[in-house]
Amino acid sequence: MKRVPELLAPAGDWDALVAAVQNGADAVYLGGKGFNARRQAPNFTARALAEAIEYAHVRGVRVYVTVNTIIADEEMEEAARFLRFVYEAGADAVIVQDLGLLRLARIVLPELPLHASTQMTVHNTAGALLVGEAGVRRIVLARELSLREIEALKKGTGLEVEVFAHGALCICYSGQCLMSSLIGGRSGNRGMCAQPCRLPYTLCDAGGRAVAKPEEIGAFLLSPRDLNLSHHLPALAAAGVDALKIEGRMKRAEYVATVVRIYRRLLDRLAAGRFFVLPEESLTLAQIFNRGFSSGYLFGRPGRDLMSYRRPNNRGVPVGRVLAYDRQREIATIKLNLPLRVGDGIEFWVSEGGRVGAEVRRLLVDGGEMDAAPAGAVVKVAAAGKIRPGDRVFKTADAALLREAQASFNGQEIRKIPVVFRVHLREGEPLRVTVADAAGHSGAATTQSLAVRAEKRPLTLELLREQLGRLGNTPFELVELAGEVGEGLFIPVSEINAVRREAITALAQVRARVPQPLAEGLFAARLKDAVRAPNPGARGATVYLAVSCGTPAAVKAAVAAGADRIYFGGEEFRFRAADGDGGAGLAAVADYVRAQGREFFLLTPRVAKDAELAAALAFCQRTPAGALSGVVAGNLGLLRALIEAARVPVWADYYLNVFNLQAVTFLQERGAKGAVLSPELTLRQVEAMAGRSPLPLEVLVHGRLPLMVSEYCVVGAVLGGMGANRACSVPCRGRRFALRDRLGVLFPVYPDTACRMHIFNSQELVMLRFLPALVRAGVAGLRIEARLEDAAYVSRVTRAYRQALDAALGGAPQAYEKIEEELAGGDFTRGHYFRGVV
Repeated sequence: MKRVPELLAPAGDWDALVAAVQNGADAVYLGGKGFNARRQAPNFTARALAEAIEYAHVRGVRVYVTVNTIIADEEMEEAARFLRFVYEAGADAVIVQDLGLLRLARIVLPELPLHASTQMTVHNTAGALLVGEAGVRRIVLARELSLREIEALKKGTGLEVEVFAHGALCICYSGQCLMSSLIGGRSGNRGMCAQPCRLPYTLCDAGGRAVAKPEEIGAFLLSPRDLNLSHHLPALAAAGVDALKIEGRMKRAEYVATVVRIYRRLLDRLAAGRFFVLPEESLTLAQIFNRGFSSGYLFGRPGRDLMSYRRPNNRGVPVGRVLAYDRQREIATIKLNLPLRVGDGIEFWVSEGGRVGAEVRRLLVDGGEMDAAPAGAVVKVAAAGKIRPGDRVFKTADAALLREAQASFNGQEIRKIPVVFRVHLREGEPLRVTVADAAGHSGAATTQSLAVRAEKRPLTLELLREQLGRLGNTPFELVELAGEVGEGLFIPVSEINAVRREAITALAQVRARVPQPLAEGLFAARLKDAVRAPNPGARGATVYLAVSCGTPAAVKAAVAAGADRIYFGGEEFRFRAADGDGGAGLAAVADYVRAQGREFFLLTPRVAKDAELAAALAFCQRTPAGALSGVVAGNLGLLRALIEAARVPVWADYYLNVFNLQAVTFLQERGAKGAVLSPELTLRQVEAMAGRSPLPLEVLVHGRLPLMVSEYCVVGAVLGGMGANRACSVPCRGRRFALRDRLGVLFPVYPDTACRMHIFNSQELVMLRFLPALVRAGVAGLRIEARLEDAAYVSRVTRAYRQALDAALGGAPQAYEKIEEELAGGDFTRGHYFRGVV
C-alpha cells in the first residue's frame, strides 16, 4: 500500500461530524462556541465537544479543535482554560492563528500538539520554520502555493504540511483580509466574516467610470470558483503533503458526507496503486455543491479561470434545456441530458430577472406521471417565471443523492472496525473474553457464572462466534475468534451477551484515550508564568511621527513637513510606471533621509514567496552599514530571515495581526525590536497594551488602509485577458482602478509589480483629533500610510500631524475638526479605535 495523505473533514455540527466519520474521514476539525474562525456555524458546546472527541476516537478518527482567531488580552485567560479543557477532553491537536495564543499554549500546555492555521498566512519556508521553532507541529499552508512551492516547503522544513483540497476559496490571502472588518465591523480574523467578496462589483477607473460591463462579464468580480483537487491527489501525495483538507464548516452534513465519501474512495485507490476518478464521481462532487470548479493555484496563477463572475453561489449541474413554456399553465417542457426525479431542485437560467428556482413536485413524461425520467427524455414540470425556449436548466439538488448522504448519519454505523475475540473456557471457571483491534487496544470481561457440564447444547467456538459477533449498531465487527473452549460446557447466553457488551465497552474506552487531567496547581503556575506582565521596554524621549511613502518626491515632502521616520519600499504599484520615480534608487532615498537627520526604515511586502524573500534579503545585505535605521517585516518568513541576516533593528508590521501583549512578547523573544499594532484594536486596548509592552509600539493614525491582497488580479483578468494559459497584457501600467459596490462606493484597486492585487478602503483613516489620547496611551510612534499618495498630499497631511503632535506633546492640544475634514474631503473613518470588532 502506498502512503496517502490524511483526509481531514469539516464538522460544523453533530450531524456533520457523524457524516465525516461514517464516510471515511481520517480526522475532523471542529470548533467550540468561541475563539474559532467559523463562529457563525452551529459549532459545539463544551459538553458536545467532549462527546464529539470521544465519538471520533472510538471510531479511529482524530480531532483537531479550531482556536484560530486573534484574541484580545482580556480573553487570554479564558482561552488558556479552553485549551486546557480541549486537552483534557482528548483533542489530538489545536489549530491556532494568534501568535500570542501560540506562545501561551506552549507555556501552559506543552503537552498539546499545535497546528498553524492558514490564517497565519504561512506561504514561505522561513515562515514555516519560525512557527515550527515556536512549537507548531503542522502548517496549514496558504491556499496560494503551487505544487512545486508546497513540495519545496515540505522538503525545506520537515514539518507536517496540510493543504486545502476541496471547497470554497477565499479571494484574499487568509489572515490578511480586513474587508468585512473595516466595512461592517465583522472581522474575519475574529471568525465573523460577512463575505463582502461574494457581492457584486463593477470595475471602474479611478473616477468611477465603468471600464467593464457587468452584464457582459458578470458582476461577481471577487467570487472564486470552488476548489477541486480530486484529480490531482497522486501529485499532492508525491509532493509530501501530509493532510488534505475539505473546507466546509458552514456546509450541511449532506455536503460533508458526499465529499468525504468520494475523496475516501479516491485515496483508497491511490493507496492501492490504481488511481482513477470516475465520471459519475466528478458529477457527484459537482451536484452536491459547486460554484464551478478550479484547481486553485496548484499549477500557477489561473487568472479569470479561477473565478465565478456570474454567480457567487451553488450553480448545480446542467440537466437540460427548455423546449417550450406554457405561460398560462406555468409548465416548462425540458429536454433532459441527465436523469431527473421528483423531489429534485432545479433552476432555470433565464435572460431576464436572474434565476428561476423550482422543486420538481410532478414529473410528466409522454402525458403520464412518473417518479423519475432518464437522460434523453422530454419532461414537463411546473415553474413560474420569465422562462423561454432555449433557457438552460440546472439541477441544484438531487433528492436521491441527499437521501444517500442522510442515510450515512442517521445513527447507523457504516464504518466498522475489525476486532479479534479471544476466549478461554474451562469447567469450573468463568468465561474470559478479550477483544482487540489491529492497533493493539483491547478490552476484557469475565462472566459471573462458572462453566458447568452442558445438559443439552454445549458451547463451541462456532456458537460463541455467533453470540460474540452480534455487535449490532456498534462501530465494531468480529473478523476472527480464537481461544480454548473445553468440551461439553455451558454458560448462560445472557452472560455471554453481557461479557461481550462489557468487553466492547472497555475497548471503546481505551480507544477514546482521554489523557490524565492536568493538576490544577501545575496549570495555575504555568498560567501565572505565561500571563505575567512583561517588563516594559525602553521608550524614546518623545513620540515619533512616521510616514510611509511611495516615491522619492513624497519622501522629501514628508521630511520637509516634519516626519521623524520614513518608511519606503514594500510593494511597487504599477500605476506609478508613468511617474518615473516609483522604483528609483532606494539607496539614494536612504542617504537623503539620513542626511536630514531622520530615520529611514525599509518596508517589505506582506506576501513574499521564497524567491521574493531571497531578493529582499539580498538587498538588505548589499545595503551599506548605516544606510538603514531598520527594516519592517511584512510576514513571518521575512521576520525570521531578516532577524537572522539584517544588521539593523527589525520591526513587525501590522500585517502580522499583533492584537495582544502575548503576541508582542512572542515577537520580542524572536528578536523583533518593535511592532506595529493591528488596526482592529480599539483605543482602550491600545492604551492597555502600550503601558505594559516589552517592545515599542506603533499605531496607524492616517491613510487608506488595505482591505485585502490577492494572487488574483481583477484588472489583469477582466481587462488584461489573464487566464490559466493566457498572459496578461498589463493594462494596469500607469493607470488607477477601483471597484464600485452596489451603493456606489469606490474601493481603490492597485496591482503591484508582482501582479498581486491590493484593494484599499474607500475611506481614509483620520485620527488627528485624537493624537493627545494616543500620546497619553504611551505608544512609541504614529504612522501615516501614504504610499499611494503624491508629494502634495504627503506634505499637507504630514504637516497637519506634525503640528497636532507637537501641540499634544506640549500639553496644548488644539481643535482640528475642520482640518480633518479638509484632509479627507469630509469623508473619513476612525477605523476600529472606537467601535472595535465582533
